[in-house]
Amino acid sequence: MPSSEPETGKFAVIGVLGGPGSGKGTQCRLLAQMFKLEHISIGDVLREELKREGSAYAPIIEENMRAGTVGPKEITVAILKSHMLEASREGMDLFILDGFPRNLEQAQFFEETVAQIEFLIVLECPDAVLVDRLLPRERFDDNLENINKRIRTFRTTTSQVIDLFRMRGKVKTVNADNTIDVVHQQVVEILKSRQGGLKEAGRRETLE
Repeated sequence: MPSSEPETGKFAVIGVLGGPGSGKGTQCRLLAQMFKLEHISIGDVLREELKREGSAYAPIIEENMRAGTVGPKEITVAILKSHMLEASREGMDLFILDGFPRNLEQAQFFEETVAQIEFLIVLECPDAVLVDRLLPRERFDDNLENINKRIRTFRTTTSQVIDLFRMRGKVKTVNADNTIDVVHQQVVEILKSRQGGLKEAGRRETLE
């Protein structure tokens, strides 16, 4: 009997990376509204899982969040895949992933088990600006020590993902040390310039 489960391999996926506080969430939300993309924030879905009663993953997720490190690829990708499948049942097949992939192991495992990543948008921002943006927030993982750990993880670990995709010709960089509107215009132009590639990949008919 044929399965009615959506085929994840047919998803079109765009990753958005940047240091903590670079504005990934804000820009992804704006792009999702403008282009009718499904925006999934890996940080948000992990925090949701952290709060879910009876979650077997919660202790591991909290430990990694407090340490400012990347969690096991199997857990992160499983949670992400679950959210993507849920959205696909409602007709979504074009995803923008906020803060993913965070290391090479996640990137490889995701592409092997879920879908290929079409390209990465990288929001570049000086460390001092990232710290200034994050300190006023009131999240348990936004104290100065943890912020510095997260920035260090981005510079040493996530940067390897960016280097890999840059070698593939799949990286577009944006200066995120700017106003929200200026950064938004830059990322909009990137998506508009990549419409042809997404259509050729056999996904959504148009980015309107």
